[in-house]
Amino acid sequence: MTGVEATAASGEFTVDELAARTGLTVRTVRFYASEGLLPPPERRGRVAYYDARHRMRLDLIRTLQEHGYTLAAIERVLARIPHDAAPAEYVVHGAVLAPWLPEQTEILDRHALDRRIGRRLDDELLAYLVEVGAVERVSSVDGGEDSFRTSSGVLGYALEVLELPVTPEFLTESTRIIETHATAVAEGLNEVFARTVWGPYQRGELEHEQVVSLLDRIRPLAIQGLVGAFTRAADQAARRRVEDQ
Repeated sequence: MTGVEATAASGEFTVDELAARTGLTVRTVRFYASEGLLPPPERRGRVAYYDARHRMRLDLIRTLQEHGYTLAAIERVLARIPHDAAPAEYVVHGAVLAPWLPEQTEILDRHALDRRIGRRLDDELLAYLVEVGAVERVSSVDGGEDSFRTSSGVLGYALEVLELPVTPEFLTESTRIIETHATAVAEGLNEVFARTVWGPYQRGELEHEQVVSLLDRIRPLAIQGLVGAFTRAADQAARRRVEDQ
């Protein structure tokens, strides 16, 4: 067995090995370390060695970035996880902060976004897409040009709505109403989760597996309930409008 193979087998990695196993570049790993997101590696002479703690943290960092979390938000999440935390602790945090709908997203630069929508993306169209949540600005972690996170489904829907014969006011007001009430619902559900699930977990009353299982079951049920409630409310609002005229 070579020295490199022995190191990997023992759960220790050089920075190159750690980058390869987490799908990141060496430059990005070193950037995260310089920002204090990783505990210091163990140094033996001139070589720095990383272990499973670093790998788990990098996996969580990458997951959260893919879900649109800013570097500052990721730093706050990691600050709540002890450096010697068990792997299950990282699994729970990843599950809690994961998107409610596992939709495939991608990050595109301005030119790639132009090609995706089939036309030049002027500032007015970009502002609309950002406002309705079809694209999200993503700041580069290493000082490069900002990109945009999007999904083909949401982007296509936003562009189709834009082609409808309605005024910009309709689009703006509709988006504002949906965002306002969606935020209120999300905040309420988050409060219930914090009180009835996260609190007991932090006190040791729930196991890691129970929290992950609850999240897997609660999310689709909550979305179904929200869609059902909106459908009933929309029908009732339409009937009231007809009856009042």
